[in-house]
Amino acid sequence: MPDSRRSVEKSMSAKVLIRPYNPNLDTRALLPLWQAALGDTWPMRDDLLRRQLTDHRYYRAGDHLVAVAGEQVIGLVGTQVDRSEPAAQECSGGISVVLVHPDWQRQGIGTRLHEAALNWLRQEGVTSLRLGGGGMYRFWPGIPTDLPGAYEFFAACGWALEPERTSCDLVRDVSDYRVPAAISARLSQENVTIRPARRDEVDDVIAFEFQHFPGWAPGLVYTAALGDYENLLVAFDKDKGIVGTLMLHTPTARWLAANITWQTILGDSLGGISAVGIAASERGRGIGIGMVAVGSEVLRERGVGNCHIDWTNIVDFYGKLGYAVWHRYWMSTRTLS
Repeated sequence: MPDSRRSVEKSMSAKVLIRPYNPNLDTRALLPLWQAALGDTWPMRDDLLRRQLTDHRYYRAGDHLVAVAGEQVIGLVGTQVDRSEPAAQECSGGISVVLVHPDWQRQGIGTRLHEAALNWLRQEGVTSLRLGGGGMYRFWPGIPTDLPGAYEFFAACGWALEPERTSCDLVRDVSDYRVPAAISARLSQENVTIRPARRDEVDDVIAFEFQHFPGWAPGLVYTAALGDYENLLVAFDKDKGIVGTLMLHTPTARWLAANITWQTILGDSLGGISAVGIAASERGRGIGIGMVAVGSEVLRERGVGNCHIDWTNIVDFYGKLGYAVWHRYWMSTRTLS
């Protein structure tokens, strides 16, 4: 690049202000910014964008920052702080997205946004940080592998990225799904019943989760607190009680989690399955695959078309029921000090 052009771009970048996102001033600018930067690959909708960034109980003023040139919003960095209940001993968080308008890229603005985000997360007490995931609301679990420029950017910002370290999102059309007869027979043989939780059993379901899968427990607590207890699927052994849990996600749920984010690509009837957990002592009985099968059928009964399963590496397990890889993501974590 000629020195004269570099000096002009440096001068332009210096005039860009990085400040906290202001919903009253900046909301209308976000969708055009997203579409300009990512719309060809990851098209977004205004309500979906706001839902993941600000329209939830965990958002706090200051969580996101924008880059502004004059009166134009030309960049955004979204952060997440895990404010779920009960609070974890270690405060964790994440950077959910960094956007710079194509006309302003390669001028150091993304780097400035990234550094401002790290400073904010330090201020909030975050010590463990993740790219993509990191809170109850997110766009992706990591960096989409179809965005190689993002990989290069975050690597230059000091993130340890290993190309072979990836995670997957899976998708299946469940609009005509039925539980296979062989799976129903196996569950009957094991004396296991799988169904949505009742209101009077929510406490027992959550207690099971804290005992066996404490990392997923805040999601179940949140689901139940919002009144979506029927989106908690439970597996009951006739003699042992609860032996497994799973979370369902539907377009009408009060918690519109990451599984429902990409309606622009996968359709308005998008649903999801997450947090499939079987007590260690009960594995090998066909309960896990049974829960996914029953969950898929329940989603079909609730009007779901595509079912999205995010952030997993057990592709062969879900593949038994026809779920296939939709996207892959590079994963990375770091410690803040």
